This record gives sequence, structure tokens and C-alpha cells, in this order.
Amino acid sequence: MGGDPDPIIFDLPEIDEPANRLQNIEAVGTYALTFAWEDGHHFGIYNWGYLRRLCPCQECRRSD
Repeated sequence: MGGDPDPIIFDLPEIDEPANRLQNIEAVGTYALTFAWEDGHHFGIYNWGYLRRLCPCQECRRSD
């Protein structure tokens, strides 16, 4: 995925439903991850930079 995450993602409520429950994570080479969810959807490749930009912790914020 390119670019920064949509800022609205940080304000959305967390909803417990199958579409939001992680079932599996797979490495894509050494540069990214892909996720499978309980409702069966499994698409998208998320590189480490994009995932780090989703993280709110101070350590990840310093790396920008």
C-alpha cells in the first residue's frame, strides 16, 4: 500500500465482529504482511512502512 493511512482510521470505533477479527498473518517476502480475517476476506499486502504509520506508539512516531 502506498501513502499514509487515512487519518479517519484513528477515530473509528472498534467493533467486535468477524470482519475485524484476525485469523492469520502471512509474510510476503521480507517486505510486507497479508492478513486473513474470520469472515473469510483475505486481500491486501501491507508493507512495513505502512504498518508502522498505523502504529500510535512513541517508538514508531519517532521513526517518521
